[in-house]
Parts: sequence; C-alpha cells; structure tokens
Amino acid sequence: MNLRTITLQQKMVLYLGIFLGIIATIIIGYLLAPTLIYDQWIWKYYWGPVVADASGHSVSYNGVTALEGYTILSEITYGIILVCALYGLYKLLRKLEIRIDWYFCLALFPYILFGPVTRVLEDTNYFSEPAVYWFISPLIYFQTTLYVLIFLFLGYYLQKKAFARRKTLLILLSVFVLIDVFYTILWILGIRYGASLIEPGFFYVLSILAFLPLLYRIIKKQMMTVNTVIFSGGLLIVLPCVFLIGRWIIGDQWSGSNGTYLNVFLLVIGLVVLIVILVYLIAWVYRKHETIVMYKNPLNLSMLAGHLIDGITSYISIYDPLSMGLPSYVEKHPASNGLMELWPPLFPIVKFLLIIMVIYVFDVVYKKELGKYSRLVNLLKIGIFILGVSPGIRDLLRVTMGV
Repeated sequence: MNLRTITLQQKMVLYLGIFLGIIATIIIGYLLAPTLIYDQWIWKYYWGPVVADASGHSVSYNGVTALEGYTILSEITYGIILVCALYGLYKLLRKLEIRIDWYFCLALFPYILFGPVTRVLEDTNYFSEPAVYWFISPLIYFQTTLYVLIFLFLGYYLQKKAFARRKTLLILLSVFVLIDVFYTILWILGIRYGASLIEPGFFYVLSILAFLPLLYRIIKKQMMTVNTVIFSGGLLIVLPCVFLIGRWIIGDQWSGSNGTYLNVFLLVIGLVVLIVILVYLIAWVYRKHETIVMYKNPLNLSMLAGHLIDGITSYISIYDPLSMGLPSYVEKHPASNGLMELWPPLFPIVKFLLIIMVIYVFDVVYKKELGKYSRLVNLLKIGIFILGVSPGIRDLLRVTMGV
C-alpha cells in the first residue's frame, strides 16, 4: 500500500498501534527484567529526576541514584515528544479550522503563565507530596496541555453549535460552578495540596473574575468564540497561583526568603514595555516600508517582549547593576553565561537582535515561500515566544519573591 493512499482513519490506527506497541514492549520488559527496565532506565532517567527536583537533592532507589534536572536521554525523549505534540496540535487546529494568530496566542497566555508561576511556587516549597510532582517538568507540561485541550474542545463545541445566549451561559456557568464545587469539597474534606490553602471565598471571587470575558461576550450579544473560552479557562487555573504569589509578596510567606524585590519586577517590565513601544513606534513611522512594517505585528512584538524579559532579568539578577542588594544568582546555561562574561549587557542585546533577525527571516526573506504555511509559522512564533517568556517570568518572579 502506497503511503499516499492511506486514509486518515488508517493513519490514526497506525499511530495508535505504534503507541500501544511501545507501551506493551515496556510492560513486558518490566515483567521480565524489572531491575533493568525500571531501576536502570525509567527511574534513573525519567521519574527519579522528578522526585529529586521535588526533594531538592539527589535520590536513590534500589541503589540507583537519580539527579535533579534533565539527562541527555530524557532531553532527547522529551524533545521527540514535543515535536510530535506540536505536529499533532498543528494538525488538530487545522482540522478544526482554528486560526493561529495573535488572538490565539493571547488566549493561550494564561496557560503560558501557568508553567513558570507554578514552578516558582514549587521553588518556595509550596506544594505537598504527591501534588508537587505535577508541577515539575515534564508533568507540568502534560497537565497544561490537558487544560488547553479541555477548554479548546469546549469552545469549539459552543462556537460550532451557536446556541442561544441563555443556553451558552448555562453550559459555561455549569462548568465553572462544578469546578468551584469540586474545590469546596476538597476544602471541606481537608485535603491539603500546599502550604497556604486558598479559602473558598477567595477562590469564588477568582472564578468570577475568570468568567468575566465570557459574560462580556454574552452581554454584548456576540458569538462565543474558541479563543474566549480558552482564555477564560486559562484564567481559572492561573489566577489562584497569581493570588498565592501576591500573598507571598505582601508578607504571607510559608518558607524562607531573601526579601521581596517588587522594584526589580517593575524595573524589568518597565524596560521591556519601553523597548517594545519604541520598536512599535519605529515600525509605525516607517510602515510604508515592507522590511520594517512587520515589526509592529503584535505576535512579533510578543516574541520580542518574551525574550527581553528573559535577557534583562538574567542580567539584572546576576550583576545587580543598580546595587539594589539582590541575592546572588548564577546563570546555568553555558551560552548565555559566556556572553555575559564577555560583557554583562551582551546577553539581552543578543536576544533582542536574534528575535529581530528571526522576524526578518520569517516575514521578509521567506515571506512568499511561507505564505501558504501561515498556521505553522505562527505556531512556531508562539513556540519561540514561550521559550523566552516562560524562563523569563520564572526568573523574574524568583528574584521578586527572593527565592
């Protein structure tokens, strides 16, 4: 059978067969040689590092030691999973005819924040076992992807069916109320997931805030969109985490801290906003030039902002150029560390120039060739944005919270 003649259903069966075959091979291998399969492979390279990260030190199981962080084998594995996941997401969004643009990126922003915000909470030893494991990579990414898919399918269903306003409101209210009820049951049963629990009353207020974008569209008699549902769902999961960080900053701290530095947060965000506005203004002034006008595109500016947050935060937190009395931080990545050793401000400058070059390549050099792949190009841009803003927000919050 020629690959070009394989139907979509046959492809799905083939992929499912490969996946189940891998799982079956691992299970059979574990039953025949548990020490080799689990201790020397799964524990050492995958699960052990997650436990070590949660514990803050290396851990051992049956004499096999696992260290914090990624291993070469796990990085390769997760890289393959990431590529497959991105390809699968691209195919799914294309099949559902969901546009991948700035508005879709904006809808995803709460989920993008969820990763670094919860990682910072994990850095403060907030989460209890076993909940803590769900907030360490790669499980945090699987968890976030699940949330995105839940609200994506809900939004797609509501947009496609185009129910009357009252029915749409009832469906969305039911989802949010069920989540509130579930949280209330956890509270009543005394199930602890962290060091400082959010009282139900505060959780309800956060839930109402998350529901406001949906309510706005209903009041304005606008059709419910996938992006709005995704965005509100993301707010529902990220706002409680932001609330906890706010508690920490105002003094309700559940572990040791080197002091809070809200001035650093304002400084970094202020510099990033200033630079992005300057780039936008230059692009607006020269908007008749095809090689410059693309720099006022919101998605392009978001990539620039994300990597500027990362670069400027690294520079300020490590070298403390304004003598704000920051704790001592070090750069773990050899490339960025090498740039800052040559000249401290070089890292954020190189990041800025690199994103400027990426935008130029995508939107100028290969604009015609990539024109028919706009969904894929925009998905790559969102990925580049995440690669910058996710570590940048985590580092910025760690400095701000003195962790």
